[in-house]
Amino acid sequence: MTNQLPPGPSEGKLKTMRRMMDDYIGFFHWLHDNYGDMVYFEAPTSRHCAVFNADVVEELLVEKTDVLKVLHPRTSFEVMQAPCLARMPAGEEQGRLKDLLRSAFTPERTGALKQVAADEANRLAGGLEEGTVDFRERLERFTFNALTMSIIGGGRELGPEAALPTLKAVKLNFILFAMPGYSLLRKLPLPHDMKARKAIRALDEVTYASIAAARSSDTNGTSLISHLVQATERGDSDWSFGDDSEIRDEAYGMIFGALDGPVHALTHAPFHLNWNPEVRERLEAEVTQVVGDRPLAGDDLDRLPYTHAVCKELLRLHPPAPLLVPREAVEDTTLGGYFIPKGTLVDLAIHVMHRRSDYWEDHEAFRPDRWLTGSQECPRNGFIPFSIKPKECGGGDLATAIIVSALAALAQRWRMEPESDEFPPSGLDAGAFSGAVPATARIA
Repeated sequence: MTNQLPPGPSEGKLKTMRRMMDDYIGFFHWLHDNYGDMVYFEAPTSRHCAVFNADVVEELLVEKTDVLKVLHPRTSFEVMQAPCLARMPAGEEQGRLKDLLRSAFTPERTGALKQVAADEANRLAGGLEEGTVDFRERLERFTFNALTMSIIGGGRELGPEAALPTLKAVKLNFILFAMPGYSLLRKLPLPHDMKARKAIRALDEVTYASIAAARSSDTNGTSLISHLVQATERGDSDWSFGDDSEIRDEAYGMIFGALDGPVHALTHAPFHLNWNPEVRERLEAEVTQVVGDRPLAGDDLDRLPYTHAVCKELLRLHPPAPLLVPREAVEDTTLGGYFIPKGTLVDLAIHVMHRRSDYWEDHEAFRPDRWLTGSQECPRNGFIPFSIKPKECGGGDLATAIIVSALAALAQRWRMEPESDEFPPSGLDAGAFSGAVPATARIA
């Protein structure tokens, strides 16, 4: 085994942490620009290896899962107590649960989920009026409704307020994890955890009611929960849940894992469409040709190739998460030919890979056409907004349907014009923003 660490900065741990906290995404771009494809750095309480190389992705995410394990911060409030797919290590047990979830996305069931996304997108577009709105808030509500109706089968009446404190708590706990004194902080009843614990109760009531309804029904519902309940109780799956809380946790893993991505991508869409009018006009023309004046339908989504290309380009430049959940080396190992000491956190920087100039022609440009050529422009695993198999996000197809539905329904009626010439600042609100993102709705 080699003993050579990846290259990295020699500045002090506190200076490194300050640089990282000042501009989290910019910090990882700085690492790649200055030190290369794999970079080793240290913070006051942790050691890290940042990975920017598509050639190392499979080694990290598939081949070495026995020594590079997914790390989730543990705090005083855990919204999900069961292992669930998001936290389960690779192996036979994880494979059986993944087969159950994969079976929820048959063509028939996927068609029903696309129809839910289309219906919610029609509501989003139909609820707008000419004038200025907080576009991020509208997208937050739309995405929450599409997710809960698809996964739980209800919850629209709650609004995203039932989920946002929990989403923020999850993000804050990842930040706390990188701070000195985390081992003490994680045991305290922190304010953001207490807010999340209180807010989640309303969503719990709807979720457990949906589980009970699925168990008492003889018909197959279209929601994910209906499938999880009925497939396991009919014996159609090799997996069995210990109790209803495990079904609830599996549903929440997908909701909270998928809520940020569509909001993040769609909130950036008006900026790119406003700066690239030829893209906006082509998008509108495709929707007009396929949908016309009638409401968008679920089966329209597969007939909108350019809209899908716009979606992919949004996910390239604005992926759901700039970094995947870190992996921890549970023993000394190697990765990409470098030595990775036990205890090191390995961060796969998707945001950097999606913008590498040697991976992408006009890497900073918004060019949906790059997805219509029939061949991938970047290296294998250079575009992984939802990770890769077998660790890909289970809600990736649903998130894509949500994004494409919103793009199409809005393009059919509206042009959203951002009030700023700069992208909104990042933060902890839904979509990883720091507050409202105003945009003016004008009739297309």
